[in-house]
Amino acid sequence: MHSIHIYERGVFRPWELDMLYRVFDEACRLKRVSPESVEARELALSILALYNAGMVDEHVLLAAVAFRQGYSYQDT
Repeated sequence: MHSIHIYERGVFRPWELDMLYRVFDEACRLKRVSPESVEARELALSILALYNAGMVDEHVLLAAVAFRQGYSYQDT
């Protein structure tokens, strides 16, 4: 029998989507890119990859994306 986790993979709860959107929005702002740009799409892929790998804290996720993309992020 399959684990329930297999069926939940790729399904996000509303609060997760809200948090991922905030991280994406802030990452775009910090990197100074339009949310509709190719660079923003790369940011989104990085955010989702890190989140799916278990990085679920909003500030840690934003800092990791910033590091990965080569720009600065200061947690306030």
